[in-house]
Amino acid sequence: MLLVRARDVSLSRPIRVLHPRMPVYVVPRAERIYMVGATMIESDAQMRISARSLLELLSSAYALHPAFGEAEILEIGTGVRAAFPDNLPRIRRVGGTLYVNGLYRHGFLLAPALARRAAELLLEGRHYAEVMDEDPRQRRLA
Repeated sequence: MLLVRARDVSLSRPIRVLHPRMPVYVVPRAERIYMVGATMIESDAQMRISARSLLELLSSAYALHPAFGEAEILEIGTGVRAAFPDNLPRIRRVGGTLYVNGLYRHGFLLAPALARRAAELLLEGRHYAEVMDEDPRQRRLA
């Protein structure tokens, strides 16, 4: 992920480009600052950003809007996104605790819907077939 200041770019909404080789999203923040993300490497290892990943992010941003070529890089970040093997999120109830996990790279889009569903489960007592109820005595540590 990159955080850049691009004074000549004026986006007011998040943009998602679903290119098969270089998917990218750009999220506008205040004062012409934009978050550009994200590369995807299947690994659970914490590492610094590779030169190739940085080049791909910068190239994708530039392809979206050439003014990103003059952007000031404010921050470069990496992290691990928790995911299940099928990359689908899960809501699980273990005893009295509700877990919402596995948003993977779709968290930005899915979080509001999953938060609403979690609130309905907790506050309204709603039931959904896909919510797994687990016995806390049988819980495995991952």
